[in-house]
Amino acid sequence: MNGKNLTAFFGGSFNPPHNGHLGVAQGALNSGLCGKVVWVPSWSQPHKQNKKAAPFHHRLAMVNLLIDGKENMFASDLEERIKLQPSYTFEVLKHFAAELPHDEEPALLIGADSLLALHSWYKAEELLEKYVILTYPRPGEIISLEALLCHWEEKKAQKLLSGVINGAFFEISSTGIRNSLVKTANKSNINNEDKSLLNDRVADYCEKYRLYTD
Repeated sequence: MNGKNLTAFFGGSFNPPHNGHLGVAQGALNSGLCGKVVWVPSWSQPHKQNKKAAPFHHRLAMVNLLIDGKENMFASDLEERIKLQPSYTFEVLKHFAAELPHDEEPALLIGADSLLALHSWYKAEELLEKYVILTYPRPGEIISLEALLCHWEEKKAQKLLSGVINGAFFEISSTGIRNSLVKTANKSNINNEDKSLLNDRVADYCEKYRLYTD
């Protein structure tokens, strides 16, 4: 695995993006398992959006604010452009790979919970065959060879295990932040725990556009 040439696809709703997400992206880069991280906000049709979900253009703008000045981190509007329905990771990654420079290879950056359920994903075997899977730990999720062998043959399980990133990471959840924001139009009223996860520029953006507020 040549991490320098690997570009990680980091997908999610990023609703809103916060310092926990940033810690994952930076941890992936610091591990040496990839050379770049591309943040790819998910797209969904407007009529299907949850009432607390910010529109795509706002979520992309907040990602750009969060990663501004961060080396080897980029944001992409790929999902909004291709608008796949259903949006299977395997299919999205084909478009992602096609847009990379010829000297870069795609990788998929996911959480431990997703890794343990990966066998149930659409075209899971082909996904593992074609791409490097990078995994960040999440609290309460134990990644072991024994756990992976329940669903994968040993060679494939070993490949998955080799992509696990060492280190401690924030619990990745935007729900608490949204719940704080939805009660107020003033960022100063966000509770301290959620405020520590929310970048000041992103908080200002949420306040300016009254995202998640009643």
